[in-house]
Amino acid sequence: MVLDVGDVAIPMLPGMTFVDPRAPVQRRAQSLAYINGYAVPGERATGLKPTVHAPPPAPEQLKETALPMSTLPKFVAFDRKVLRWNCYFKESVTESAIENHRVRKCTIYMYLEDESVHVEEPRQPNSGIPQGVFLKRHVVPKDNEGGVFGPADISVGSTVTMYGRTFFVVSCDGFTREYLTGALGLSVAPDGTFPDDPIDGHRATLKKDTVGNPYPPAPRDDVLAAYIEAAAGKPSNALAPDKLKKFLANDRKVLRFFAVWDDRGALYGEKRPFVVHYYLADDSVEVLEVSEPNSGRDPFPVFLRRQPLPNKPLEVDALGPTKSTTTYTHKDFLVGQYIKVYNRDFYLYDADNFTKAWYVQNEGMSAADFPEIDIEEKALPIPQNAVPPYNGFGGLDDSLQNCIALIPKPIAPDFHKQMDYARTILRYKAKIAPGDQYELSDIDAERDFILSVYLANDTIAIYEPPDRKRNIPAHITGGKFLERQAVLKPGSSEKYEAHDLYAGAVVNVFRRNFVLTEADEYSYQFMEEHPASFPRSDFDQVLLRIRAQLEGKETEVVRAFAGKAVTEQSLTAALDACGVEYVKQELVTVLRKIAGSGDAWCAALGFNKA
Repeated sequence: MVLDVGDVAIPMLPGMTFVDPRAPVQRRAQSLAYINGYAVPGERATGLKPTVHAPPPAPEQLKETALPMSTLPKFVAFDRKVLRWNCYFKESVTESAIENHRVRKCTIYMYLEDESVHVEEPRQPNSGIPQGVFLKRHVVPKDNEGGVFGPADISVGSTVTMYGRTFFVVSCDGFTREYLTGALGLSVAPDGTFPDDPIDGHRATLKKDTVGNPYPPAPRDDVLAAYIEAAAGKPSNALAPDKLKKFLANDRKVLRFFAVWDDRGALYGEKRPFVVHYYLADDSVEVLEVSEPNSGRDPFPVFLRRQPLPNKPLEVDALGPTKSTTTYTHKDFLVGQYIKVYNRDFYLYDADNFTKAWYVQNEGMSAADFPEIDIEEKALPIPQNAVPPYNGFGGLDDSLQNCIALIPKPIAPDFHKQMDYARTILRYKAKIAPGDQYELSDIDAERDFILSVYLANDTIAIYEPPDRKRNIPAHITGGKFLERQAVLKPGSSEKYEAHDLYAGAVVNVFRRNFVLTEADEYSYQFMEEHPASFPRSDFDQVLLRIRAQLEGKETEVVRAFAGKAVTEQSLTAALDACGVEYVKQELVTVLRKIAGSGDAWCAALGFNKA
């Protein structure tokens, strides 16, 4: 497609179009003009034909008007603004000796937005007259010449005739008076009153003087009156107390008590809370259940529906009840007492504030008659299943899972411990020692072992290095002596952990005692770096224990070590001579700290040379 602009042909492509200034103006001009807020048709101006404007009028041609020029239409300026007048008209009444006319009170409404009028007569109960809208809303004609009623045509103290009905205007409201006097500049007469209605005067003569001459007299409600009426032949059912009077006096007055029913003496019985309602209007009783969470019971609210509650068992025979029944009254409901709900003992332990105030006001009770009773019982400890002793099959944790659940779950390991000590292994040199359940042979006494402790899961493995130089039979080739596993302490379900092993400790592994003689350098350094877990590698604590046992023997210690080299044999002999209790791990800790110096050892103990 090609755009033909004059003598130049331009293709219709993006960026190749332009606005031709020679093209005629084709937009539509505004066709409405606004005069005094109203839109009226005006002349349409186009670009094809120039608009001819009339010359402005001369100043002497302009006429002044008293009407203000509003910028809003009338239906907007006077929206929801209504004038109201109170009026009446008289309606003749025939064939009546009481009245010859009736005064009908009405209200005239005029809506300023379109000056429409409607007349309404307020409804009176039991009047027998159709009342309500007397004249529907519309523009009411004033005469036959096309005039209509406006605000100035209705005034207080005058009459208004609409469709042959004459209304006498009595008064108007404050907005109407202000609008007529302010906006329109009219004078409005003061408000008047409605005339007396003849029927109202007749009804006033029919009223009795109940103050000066009360009739009939107030009835007596006592025993003497009941006796006289019964002697006069009044039926016995009419002599019963006035239930209506009691109902009107106590309607919606309910006494509420909190109770418990302890049925734990029966099979599958339990202690259950309830709420007891006593209705003062008819002396009936209602018992409601209190739903507790996780009780296992359906939330059924009503335990006993509202009814009179007998206070003693009903005795019956083949002919029916043998005696009349009596029911509970409000005097039988006391806090701290029992009531029987069809042979069930309910203990009343509390009441609400309204119930307490009612008893204090009507029965003369005091706050002491409502003691605070605590019915809560201490929760019994939940019995725990006894774990059977370990039978030796499988791992200890695996066997425990079979006792906890029907379908055992895998044991969750200590993730942090495995990550921190994944490759941390403490190694000790060990030898077999004699025990109560194992007799040590000469061959076993010569054997050496390496006991490894894996800190990731506290398992132990024992390895026997092969050594042909010693006097060991050929069938003992060495190698793996104990597979890596958890080793339990004798007579206990606890397993050996890293802090239980140290140089000089005795470890019982499947009824064989192993004495740990020494550890490698890595193990000593690791234990010294973690003194909280390995107290025998803590030099300060070891020093405190030894110093406490050497009190009073400072001279012997200084004489034995001052200026001399300290070795394991000399330190062992000196401590044994002083009666100090120690283990080999503590000796190693001391020797590694003082570096074999006797003076350093005395200075660490705080013993000075004499």
